[in-house]
Amino acid sequence: MRLSASKIVRTKYSLPGADEFAGNNSDYFGDFDPAAVNTLNQIIDQTGAEIVIASDWKLKISLEGMCEFYQAQGIKKQPIDYTAWLPGAPTYHQQRATEINTWLEQHPETTQWAAIDDLYMGTWLTNFVWAKNVHLGINDVDVQKQLLNYLQTTALADIDKCVDGLERNEVKE
Repeated sequence: MRLSASKIVRTKYSLPGADEFAGNNSDYFGDFDPAAVNTLNQIIDQTGAEIVIASDWKLKISLEGMCEFYQAQGIKKQPIDYTAWLPGAPTYHQQRATEINTWLEQHPETTQWAAIDDLYMGTWLTNFVWAKNVHLGINDVDVQKQLLNYLQTTALADIDKCVDGLERNEVKE
């Protein structure tokens, strides 16, 4: 949700550099990009998605503190949980994916989900959306389409019904 001031396109194995967010608020918990917040809120409205934090921010602030931060940023829903910190994987990317998969195993009631990150984890996660254009993040239209594809499986039937209804109304007029 914090976007890079530079046009950076991540490779599958790259990690963020210290200079990546130069020009943004240097505070670790600096403000989120307002357009990204708006996009996330729209996705939440369309899907009812909940938020689980896998970021290493979980090491810096309590879940309650993160909820307050999200609320202050204008995000409609606050995180419901953090993934566990599980170091020891061969790469940081794999560690993060392992943390997400472990959370999913512990929450079998979660059947529709998507993980979005600028770190590539598609090798280890099935419903992964790679936001490789760090300056766009969730504002990237392709990222939004992929997220909605993973999160709206049941909502698509309702959308089809609405579209069918609109088409019938157009035919009548």
